[in-house]
Amino acid sequence: MMKQIIIAVTVILALACTSCGSRQKPSSRVNVWSEDATSITMNANKVLVPFTRTAGGLAEVQVSLNGVPFNMWWDTGASITCISALELMKMAKEGKITLDDYVGEAVSKLADGSSTEEVVFNIKEIYIQGKDNKYLRLTDVDAVVSGNDEAPLLIGQNVISNLPRHRFNDSTGVIEFDN
Repeated sequence: MMKQIIIAVTVILALACTSCGSRQKPSSRVNVWSEDATSITMNANKVLVPFTRTAGGLAEVQVSLNGVPFNMWWDTGASITCISALELMKMAKEGKITLDDYVGEAVSKLADGSSTEEVVFNIKEIYIQGKDNKYLRLTDVDAVVSGNDEAPLLIGQNVISNLPRHRFNDSTGVIEFDN
């Protein structure tokens, strides 16, 4: 419990001190924000999203969270999307997440059966780039922030269950989304 409190305080302090290290300029990012946000957007009837398989057999896709690019694992066993404190701090440093996005705390059950208390932040936008300038875009998605810096980034059921019908085509290395 003490470890979770220390992690939560560290994350909140990191967000409060986003001006720290202001000598470094954040890298430029493509603006993917839109004023007419909806819960999910597909800009085509069919979107093909490239993926690779991890050693454990999970699909790994490239996404951007609030405009910051990351690789995430597609984990149907995860009930909620998960990022580590390192990714949260990177987004905070780039001004892409603030204390206003803090939702609260949640108890997470891990794959080994243990439970841990973690903080939850709202991700304003998850942008999944497909081929040929086609994409999927989700807004206002909650994500658990793991205190384990080595924790993989997971796309959980709170995202997967809201996506259009899809199937994995391992021979072509794409997830095929149909509207």
